[in-house]
Amino acid sequence: MGKRNFYSLIILLSFQSTILFSQDKEAEVLKLLNSVRTDPKGFIKAYLTPYLEENKLESNSYVKSLLADLKNTKKMGALQISPELTRVARQHAKDMGKTGQIGHTSSDGTSFDQRVRKKAKAGGLIAENCDYGNWEAIDSVIGLLIDDGIKSLGHRKNILEPKFKWVGIAIEPHKTYGVNCVMDFAESL
Repeated sequence: MGKRNFYSLIILLSFQSTILFSQDKEAEVLKLLNSVRTDPKGFIKAYLTPYLEENKLESNSYVKSLLADLKNTKKMGALQISPELTRVARQHAKDMGKTGQIGHTSSDGTSFDQRVRKKAKAGGLIAENCDYGNWEAIDSVIGLLIDDGIKSLGHRKNILEPKFKWVGIAIEPHKTYGVNCVMDFAESL
């Protein structure tokens, strides 16, 4: 095998492992989202309490409000993966990753609403969560649930919105934060 073929093989294997890593993490994000939605109290015991103890976050005011919210949240339906929403989430995650930007507006100025409604044909209530720099699914999901510093608690509300039936999840490299995760939610497709 020549040098050129060897380097091509290394690049191909690296690319394939990145895809598998992202798919595994995306599946884990879905599992955690559905755990907190379908059994909020069980999520506290199985995931949240150990996470808070390990990271010494028990005294954070946003954590306290999350615990109160989850104790009062009724069980709701699991989210189903939508290939259309996943495609839109992936395009946004790649765009943000390549440009190093953050937020819900694409680098070409396209709003979240335009992207999700036009490209994924989503209807009813829609929302988007974007997370940056968290390599582990649990860090992304719990970080968005805690929503530290976000007065509206919009990310938490998106995850716990019972009207949402569909989700697209994409994890891609980010040139500033290392990695970014985009979750696009929809009531109907």
